[in-house]
Amino acid sequence: MTTTQNLSFDDFGLSERVLSAVKAKGFIAPSSIQALALPRLLADEGHLIAKARTGTGKTAAFGIPLVERLASPSQKPRALILTPTRELALQVAQEIKSLAGGPFPRIAAVYGGASIGPQLRDLSRGVEIVVGTPGRVMDHLDRGSLDLSEVDWFILDEADEMLDMGFFEDVETILSKTKADRRVALFSATMPEAILSLVKRHIGQFDIVEDHASQEEKPAVDQYYLLLRREDKLEALRRIIDGADEFYGLVFCGTKVETDELARRLVENGYAAEAIHGDLSQEGRERTLRRFRSRMTTILVATDVAARGIDVERLTHVINWDLPNDRETYVHRIGRTGRAGRRGVAISFVLPAFRGRMSQLSRSMEKALGSPIQKMPIPSVPAVMTASQKRVIQKILASLQVLSEQAENEGEAVHIDEKTALSGALFAPGDPRSLVAEELIKTLGERRAIEALVASAYGNELDPSRYRPIVEISDRPVRGSDRSFERGRSSGRFGSDARDGKSGRIRERSDREGSYRSGEAPHRRAAGDRVYIGIGRRHGASARDVAGLLMRAGGVPGRLVDAIEVRDYCAYATLPPEAARRAYDFAKRDPEHPTIKPAGSRN
Repeated sequence: MTTTQNLSFDDFGLSERVLSAVKAKGFIAPSSIQALALPRLLADEGHLIAKARTGTGKTAAFGIPLVERLASPSQKPRALILTPTRELALQVAQEIKSLAGGPFPRIAAVYGGASIGPQLRDLSRGVEIVVGTPGRVMDHLDRGSLDLSEVDWFILDEADEMLDMGFFEDVETILSKTKADRRVALFSATMPEAILSLVKRHIGQFDIVEDHASQEEKPAVDQYYLLLRREDKLEALRRIIDGADEFYGLVFCGTKVETDELARRLVENGYAAEAIHGDLSQEGRERTLRRFRSRMTTILVATDVAARGIDVERLTHVINWDLPNDRETYVHRIGRTGRAGRRGVAISFVLPAFRGRMSQLSRSMEKALGSPIQKMPIPSVPAVMTASQKRVIQKILASLQVLSEQAENEGEAVHIDEKTALSGALFAPGDPRSLVAEELIKTLGERRAIEALVASAYGNELDPSRYRPIVEISDRPVRGSDRSFERGRSSGRFGSDARDGKSGRIRERSDREGSYRSGEAPHRRAAGDRVYIGIGRRHGASARDVAGLLMRAGGVPGRLVDAIEVRDYCAYATLPPEAARRAYDFAKRDPEHPTIKPAGSRN
């Protein structure tokens, strides 16, 4: 039997057109999931369910068979690929275009948050492959601008994330619009029972393959956590950034509001940071990602959902500003660094109340990846200053090297006088400070002049007073303060603890009732309309998050959102009838918004 290591793309019987495109992309040998999926998808029949984590080459695993089979024009789309986010839809469309090796297949990406006009034009001109998010695909179906009656291939990418985001009802509706003999390929990092139930109901016989190699390929990441107070998190992040030789990373927050707030505070402190989340326009998201990929921005603050589909090379750090709500999300986050033979660093910020959650996550990581998450000391100011000085010296030396090369290229002597070297290395051309370099050297001497010039150019970076003290937290937990990792209470991926305004006690949701409790008996379920919400514990949502969402969608104060019940993949609550109707309309207007509908409704 041919092993995965010995396979090449020539072994799959691909056309020269596709082989040339594959080789032009630099693909040498198929990844494990590609070796498993390609023979099955290139065959003439059969459905495929594939379990493999993100970053293992899944797009090429289904993209190569599509460009191989759909090489001629057609009147209607022949393949539909559904993705949970617009970023992933764009990434998949671009990847498949690069694999086509010719004018066909034609590809259209349809997703929310962007003008529908260009998408309508693309579809009207004719395409063989449509890549889209469920909400926007449903919009096109309703408009009659998308006809799926001739679809031969139905691909579901990141199926578990689509389930988590409440899209599965739309997926079932879309699937029902395709012809009965279409082929289905479903790719998912995990395989929840709800996904298998969908498969059994709608697909029939299928192959299941699992990329065991992707589980064995452990991220080359050094994992740490910091135990600190909430008010010290920003200071700790600043020290981590300043203490790194190079910081180019993702910072994961639990909520959209928190991503904006943290990015703003970082910018105010002089860092090149931006936020990305679901409320950004598509143009804004693409602009933000372009700046990040070009390193104009070196810190990207993101939510988990917005980060789906972001594949950026050479990330040095992943920071968990908020702990993720499950192991899979944690592994997915940290796997974005430590790639291509380079080691990365993952640091999680842990509040004292969540020591227990971190302990369980650390044990889980030791079993899964072979190493626990180590507690690290808060970076000291002297250590950060030493790293800053080293970085400044490296910047100066690099600038001097550039100046030397410029002089050599211009036929001048390689030696550059002190004034030119210092002013060129420290200041931009025309900066008035460069004019004083020669006088400083004359009056202070070379060593003191260099110190003065460095202080002028990098004074803030080398000023220890810019850091404030951080309170050290004991490793010993306070009795009763820990919560289990699996239960995923209010911090999770959706932000900070919910605290009682007077006593400061953490409010918890009653398991029997949907309401909060803070020492008193649970509220009785109020009269009103029972509402279904398409987010749950597996998304990191707490009762507080559900209440906030319904307050915005229904336009009501929090006291009118009652009897909240949070389950794994969804939640329920009670609203006044008029507020419930406003919430339904609000969610329908935004295809990317979590589903809100009457409880028990099939529509």
